[in-house]
Amino acid sequence: MGIGSLLLVDFLQLLIPRVIKLAVDDLTRYQATSSRLLAYAGMVLALALGIVVFRFVWRRCLFGHSRQVEEALRNRLFAHLQTLPFSYFDRANTGDLMAHATNDIQAVQLATGMGLVALTDTAVLGTAAIGFMLYINPTLTLIALLPMPFIALFARTISKIFYERFREVQASFSRLTERARENLAGIRAIKAYTQEEAEASRFDQAGREYIAENLGMVKISGLFSPMSLLFTNLSMALVLVVGGKLTILNTISTGDFVAFNSYLIILSWPMMALGWMINLFQRGSASLGRIKTILDTPAEMDDRPEVIKQPLTRGDVEGRGISFTYPGANLPALNDVHLRIKPGQVVGIVGRTGAGKTTFCQLLPRLYDIPYGKLFLDGEEIHRWPLKELRRAIAFVSQDPFIFADTVRANISFGNPSAGPEEITKAAEAAHLLDEILALPQQFDTLLGERGVTLSGGQKQRLTLARALLLPTPLLVLDDCFSSVDVETELAILSNLSRHFENRTTIIASHRLEVMRSADLVFLFDQGRLQEQGNHDELMARNGLYAALYRRQKLEEELYEEARIG
Repeated sequence: MGIGSLLLVDFLQLLIPRVIKLAVDDLTRYQATSSRLLAYAGMVLALALGIVVFRFVWRRCLFGHSRQVEEALRNRLFAHLQTLPFSYFDRANTGDLMAHATNDIQAVQLATGMGLVALTDTAVLGTAAIGFMLYINPTLTLIALLPMPFIALFARTISKIFYERFREVQASFSRLTERARENLAGIRAIKAYTQEEAEASRFDQAGREYIAENLGMVKISGLFSPMSLLFTNLSMALVLVVGGKLTILNTISTGDFVAFNSYLIILSWPMMALGWMINLFQRGSASLGRIKTILDTPAEMDDRPEVIKQPLTRGDVEGRGISFTYPGANLPALNDVHLRIKPGQVVGIVGRTGAGKTTFCQLLPRLYDIPYGKLFLDGEEIHRWPLKELRRAIAFVSQDPFIFADTVRANISFGNPSAGPEEITKAAEAAHLLDEILALPQQFDTLLGERGVTLSGGQKQRLTLARALLLPTPLLVLDDCFSSVDVETELAILSNLSRHFENRTTIIASHRLEVMRSADLVFLFDQGRLQEQGNHDELMARNGLYAALYRRQKLEEELYEEARIG
């Protein structure tokens, strides 16, 4: 409907010079009467009213369509980002993704809106105007079109340069956006280290680079309109000289001469639109290419043909030679790990920093993927479980807690929105957080700042723990989620959680060995390998690495306590 209305507008615009030709011819032949001139005026007015109506229709339809394209593409991009693996976000920065979702999609929207209009006008209005000019006088038309090939050649030359320049502009905008995001997210660190002026200077530099890239693009895009205008005026000059002679010699009528100039003026818009179209389509093409790079990124490998239809219920975990290396890393994070965790066991994963504790925890819900045949849950190879079913069966508490800018209640019930007030309260109590929530101004309805800035590190960790406890899953994974609380608080929390450990397998990764006393089984990782396993008493009796680490931690605690008292 939009394109049809646009074509009608172009057609009506082309009829106006024909009406003017008839009026001018009548005037030059002294055949004009008041009634005939009034009729010509009425025809022009009617054509103008038609142009108004159909121009509104095409603008509503075509621009409305471009907004729908924008919405659909943004939703598709966002939905695809949700499917990408963790490894993708390890190397992508948020500012760049934000630039894709804003500037790049806006460029595509302009190409599918105004770019489509410019393309139609260039093709249809330009061709039709030339057709009418040929009808009036072919020779004069060829003379008028002599400068036009230079416009086409110039457009072809700058379009390639413009494409590259615009890609550089978008990349510069991504860097600027990331710089702004990073500074706002880290404003507390910036203020704590009094780096406001230094960061403002860096942001200013990023802004200057963005402006410089834009000016480089403007130097190219800004050339087209003046050059088009120059060649169009050159055509008018040629028509004035040659067409004037033909009019004097009565080869064409005065009305034809006026109409020819009117069509030449109409033709100047498609020539200008050609530059605009190139500009918009090159921008849209560059931006769509950047978006397509993301859309072409493979999503997480989900279900295999032989997927299991039954739910995962027991929490039985078995590793058969688990080896894993992070993308871009030289050394494996896990190397040939064999272990078995029986349903219902409380298992500790301990070791020095970088031993592989977090890696093992992240492999269980397939946040990172591993080769087939290395990890089994409930006796089935992990890839055979549908990804959503697998993750629904695991309550995972990361060592890096993420808090949404929402209420305490919404944050706790994030994984289980249907949870009632009583369940949420019990989860908060089990996480040793209830008293602190009740002390807040609106208690569970208190709004938390971005990323939970109003909470301490320990409160964030306990809130995400409460979030996990709301999920009735057969497997609970706590990845060093008590690092921001003291040992006494951690032991108190684990004591509170004892009833939540019943009938579910619980894996607790921690660098603190004191909390492993009550674990059914402890795995000691070192440099990606499983070095020792057994319960606390067995490992202490062996007098190996676990015992050495335990004694060292106890000594450090005693020395710290003596220093604090002294």
